[in-house]
Amino acid sequence: MSQADATPGALRGYGLGAAAVALAAGLDSALYGHVTESDLVMVLLLAVLSVSFFVPRGAALFTVALSVAVFDFLFVTPRFTFAIDDLDYMITFAAMGIVGATASTLSDRFRRQTERARAAELAAETERMRASLLSSVSHDLRTPLGTVVGAASTLLADPPGLDAAARRELLQAIHDQAERLSRQLRDLLDITRIEGGALQLRRELQVPEELVGAALARCAGVLRDHEVRVRLDDGLLVELDAVAFELVLVNLLENAARHAPHGTAIELDARAVGRAFELTVADRGPGVPEDERARVFEKFYRGPDRRRDGGAGLGLAIAKAVVSAHGGDIRVEPRDDGEGACFRVTLPGAAVPPDDARALTMAEDAP
Repeated sequence: MSQADATPGALRGYGLGAAAVALAAGLDSALYGHVTESDLVMVLLLAVLSVSFFVPRGAALFTVALSVAVFDFLFVTPRFTFAIDDLDYMITFAAMGIVGATASTLSDRFRRQTERARAAELAAETERMRASLLSSVSHDLRTPLGTVVGAASTLLADPPGLDAAARRELLQAIHDQAERLSRQLRDLLDITRIEGGALQLRRELQVPEELVGAALARCAGVLRDHEVRVRLDDGLLVELDAVAFELVLVNLLENAARHAPHGTAIELDARAVGRAFELTVADRGPGVPEDERARVFEKFYRGPDRRRDGGAGLGLAIAKAVVSAHGGDIRVEPRDDGEGACFRVTLPGAAVPPDDARALTMAEDAP
């Protein structure tokens, strides 16, 4: 047996082959004397063919050899020996071997072709994602960089008539576009880290007020034209990774700020629903059509009617990845009280309701 055939997967293949032959031999023993020897051979070949589709080629050939040996030992006269009294059986053995070996070869070839097709499909998907990334990044970086360069060039040229208000407006444009670039680069780094398997959750009891406060502080720039109305259950504790979940809050708030009209309110609610923690972020924007509600969580996806002054289409994908890592669910639905979108995050088993939280706090404070 080669080193490759000694792997646990290959050894399981040998075991599966032996089990299939044993099952076929048991069936043949029950049929012996009632059917022809050709029928007994067909039962064993059926076992060989069935196994060949699921095991490596070495295990398939082992199954072929074992089926020939079992047929010789159990059903060829004189029985229960490997001796034969009719050389015509050699033709039967050869036919069994050829059919079994051919089946295993074809199955192995089919399996390899399937693996190559999957690899080619993965490579094509990777190339598509790379092209999409380059296209998205080039577009979304070029626009703010152009604004920054233009505003900075105007300030450096210091043309006559450039008063203090105009200077402040140019400086504000540079600041806003620099923040936009920072958010886009942050999203790219976050999605790369998550998909690279670097997201290791450290679940600890957290106070929702602190999580929301940290997210609002990070989003202060994009939220300056909106009132954020926060409603939280008093005394609620949640068990989650604070650093990772802050990404969810930040991306949901930034998404709401991008799509809601200036001056409209954004509503953030957090509550316990039984033992589940439920968070909603609702805006007064155009809402999300029903046929787009699943796609908005895909990487780089931005709906055809969305304004393209935001990120690279990664924020909601990041939020979904973090929520999924917590074993939760995120979805978007229409508001109940009018136009707008409501993003709902549910983390089963993550909430410590206020009464339990108070009891837990008292127990920790006790001497």
